[in-house]
Amino acid sequence: MVKKPVSRRDRAREIQRFILENVAARPTDIVRAVSEQFSVSRQTALEHVRRLVEQGTLEAIGSTKSRRYEIAVLEKKEVTLVVTPELQEDEVFIEHVRPLLRKHQIASNVEGIVYYGVTEMVNNVKDHSESLRLQLSINMTALKIEVGVRDFGIGIFAKIKKAHSLDSEQDALFELHKGKLTTDPSRHTGEGIFFSSRMFDHFSIYSGATFFSCNRGLENILMAADSSIEGTVVTMTIASDSTHTAAEVFQKFATDPDTMDFDRTNVIVNLMREAGTELVSRSQARRVLARLGRFREAILDFRGIPSVGPAFTDEIFRVFAASHSEVQLVPVFMTDEVKAMVVRATRALEAQRGSELDAEPSNKSSREGE
Repeated sequence: MVKKPVSRRDRAREIQRFILENVAARPTDIVRAVSEQFSVSRQTALEHVRRLVEQGTLEAIGSTKSRRYEIAVLEKKEVTLVVTPELQEDEVFIEHVRPLLRKHQIASNVEGIVYYGVTEMVNNVKDHSESLRLQLSINMTALKIEVGVRDFGIGIFAKIKKAHSLDSEQDALFELHKGKLTTDPSRHTGEGIFFSSRMFDHFSIYSGATFFSCNRGLENILMAADSSIEGTVVTMTIASDSTHTAAEVFQKFATDPDTMDFDRTNVIVNLMREAGTELVSRSQARRVLARLGRFREAILDFRGIPSVGPAFTDEIFRVFAASHSEVQLVPVFMTDEVKAMVVRATRALEAQRGSELDAEPSNKSSREGE
């Protein structure tokens, strides 16, 4: 099959995309990088860089000999809003965010994701934070849109810890990340942070002394911050040309695409593990299992877990599975050591169920003979 030649326009777009994606790592020799990557002359490479500077998407800093290039900030805005019962999250988006997105012709799918994240986070501040003010920030470049929402209230992890009588703020984060967790169930479903953290390319929460970072499709990160901050800072970033939609993310966590019910969750097991500890006990397993009975399917992500103990897997894959047959447990990203323990527990469950079936006829005969 003959490969269709790349048009000059597509070639130019490819080169310019390369420049924007690599200039942060090579600010002083991006021209050389382009020349080497695409086998073009230095003059041709420089012309592509200059074109981006003229468009305003790239910024040249310094004189010719020491010149370096940076991604230009297209929009930068920060507003402080008073939090009152009259504050409407959709109006915040319409007034402060949407005009910037449409000015730069951001696609509707990306606008929809930004709308969801902004309105959910603003609503959280209004209904949960106990903060008197809210800071909203928007930072846009040719590559990405970054939105920040900050409050100065009680702190999201501290509030969840208190409301649900949890042992630590790390436990609060772990439960929050499972989804369907809220401190006000009469007014909220506990879905906003769950879905926002999976829609954006990068999502982070900094509250108290806990920092949580989540990259779409990659491993999640939890770490203790160097210092504590007042309130909660949420940062959400998405590529300007992302092609996925909010609806696709909703569908991913619904076992039935017709009803779109949120009944599938993804549990990052490593989030509940304290540094230096191994997962060996039944009590640790019960922390993983907490509230999973609310879902029809739970994906258990074992990335970062080298091994587990038999009691830990037995509690999940035999004890819980036996009493919650309506919940499908799906372990993923297991090492050979973890997989061996999971297989051991599932075989024990199968043997248990087989024994229960074998016992039923004899029990029935005994009852009939009475």
